[in-house]
Amino acid sequence: MEYTTNDLAKILDVSTNTIRRFGAKGYLDASRDEKNGYRRFGHADIERMMYVEKYRKLGFGHDNISGILQEDIGKIRQRFQDKMDELDGQIAHLKALRHLLKDDVTLMDRVEEFGADMIERECSCLHYVLYQKHGKLCVGGSQGKALHRFMSTCPEFEYIYLLDREDVENDICVWSEGVASNEIFTAKYGVDVDPPVELYAARPCVLRFIRLPLDITDETYMSRIQLWRILFGDVRQYMKERGYRLAGDVLGMKICYSREENREWQYVLMHFPVCSAAGEEAAE
Repeated sequence: MEYTTNDLAKILDVSTNTIRRFGAKGYLDASRDEKNGYRRFGHADIERMMYVEKYRKLGFGHDNISGILQEDIGKIRQRFQDKMDELDGQIAHLKALRHLLKDDVTLMDRVEEFGADMIERECSCLHYVLYQKHGKLCVGGSQGKALHRFMSTCPEFEYIYLLDREDVENDICVWSEGVASNEIFTAKYGVDVDPPVELYAARPCVLRFIRLPLDITDETYMSRIQLWRILFGDVRQYMKERGYRLAGDVLGMKICYSREENREWQYVLMHFPVCSAAGEEAAE
């Protein structure tokens, strides 16, 4: 039985232009009707096109498909195995992205749940690398290489602020910025955590969700003194009432962007490491 271009298009549910393009790629072996010059296709063309459509649905490009149509079963099997390996990598990456989204959704839910309340719990152990330190960009040399390696290797990372304990205690309003990830994920993805990647150790913390202007450097909207009060005012009072002292650098994990009240904001989960002031004085 012979088939016309329209027949193939109807059987395969594609356009006649698709049939013509596939013919140009060498997938079809058409003959010409001597009477009217129309192309005629045989049963082998139908079968071949069905396999071409299958391979396209599996994600193979035309270069691969052309190869498959010329190869024995052993070589075709290897192409299929390579495609499965590629898909496994994509699936792992998508799972990581979904996990990151799930974590962010959980954090946004907790913003609603806890509001500006203080939460006491031990923070996770994090690895981090900075791209800005105390207002100075640090993306050159080994620091820049570590940053880019960290971000490309670990899909589950968050952007952070880091405020040195000594600066906080002396009311010096400076901060650093970088990226961080839970040690579970840096281990999972085999991230190089040698210096200049740094460790933010697990420790007892006072946690608090705060809303900050997206651009915290813009003093036309909020001065650094006002920013400092938002960051530390209530926390210092909370710590004083419970006999706590700051026990390490303060870390802010950027959760999400938001546009509210016709302004751009960001929600940040602040980590304030604490210890007993009485216990520290006794140790000294």
